[in-house]
Amino acid sequence: MRWRRAVGACFLGPMVIREISPADKAEDLSAVLPVAQAVFNEQMPGFPLLSATRLRMRCFPDHHAVLRVFAAFADDEARTADAMALVEWEEDANPDLMGASVWVAPQARRRGLGAALYAEVLALSAAVGRPRVVVNGASTVPVDAVVAAYGGRRVEEMIRSVLDLAGVPRSRMTEAAAATDANAGYRLVRWTDHCPDELAGSFCAAMAVMADAPQGDLVYEHVAHDLEGLRERERLSVLAGVRRHVLAAVTPAGEIGGFTVFSSAAEGPLALDIWDTGVVRAHRGNGLGLRLKAAQTLWMLDEFPAARWVQTFNNADNAHMLAINRALGYRAAENWSSYEFGPTRPGGQVG
Repeated sequence: MRWRRAVGACFLGPMVIREISPADKAEDLSAVLPVAQAVFNEQMPGFPLLSATRLRMRCFPDHHAVLRVFAAFADDEARTADAMALVEWEEDANPDLMGASVWVAPQARRRGLGAALYAEVLALSAAVGRPRVVVNGASTVPVDAVVAAYGGRRVEEMIRSVLDLAGVPRSRMTEAAAATDANAGYRLVRWTDHCPDELAGSFCAAMAVMADAPQGDLVYEHVAHDLEGLRERERLSVLAGVRRHVLAAVTPAGEIGGFTVFSSAAEGPLALDIWDTGVVRAHRGNGLGLRLKAAQTLWMLDEFPAARWVQTFNNADNAHMLAINRALGYRAAENWSSYEFGPTRPGGQVG
């Protein structure tokens, strides 16, 4: 555990920045949960409150990645943070890139907390030799001051879409999930938490399709998926208390032509998250995307009757997937932008 007192002319009063481990320590998770909930509630108004389980999942590093969490406290005695930062980078790809999220509780802004945490992030990026730092934020939270102060530029725009399960017409969803002449040769297979061994290799190969998705001006190298990485991600999800549910379209030869993945958490069951949806190039043009997403929705309705909302994020240029979402009843909620920052220091107070 590392403590550092932040001082200087740009900060209004003393504060302490501490490196914490919310994925491993319950007290650390409790310390930052109010910050995360307040910011997410602001970013996604009207959506169910972020659960402790979901936040803990975000604090687990991905396979072959490093994740560090910093929190800003009012003083040495405070046990509830006023702001936090998550920093992650991959060990086997994108050697110049670091991803970061900096969240300041609304009631704690204009005290220099955001500036202190951004300085911490940029110092870390310099220390580990990763000059590109990418952060994202919702259009519902103004970020112009941060972008201007740090010389950031927008590199990607995403759209968060939400589906109100209470208003889903089941007959229409059943019709959309039915096999057509073009895709009748595929059987739909689903699993939770653990991919069947006989499909694991094909699933890893199919997940490479995510590299085809538009990503704006963001320069990012997608790493090939392998069995080791698949099993490790499955293990981490279970460890965090988040379950991953996969629906795949499988050919008679046992090859996965398309898939969609969503997650659930026992804590906070009102909301479900769609993580990835993709159709392998050789299997496109057969209506698999619509069929899979519709069948996925029926699965949600049957297995999670208490769930009210589903959310998914897509690049603003991904017209095909956005059209599928709209056809199934998803509505656009708000835009999210990714900003890339270099290793510069702020010219004024931020946060």
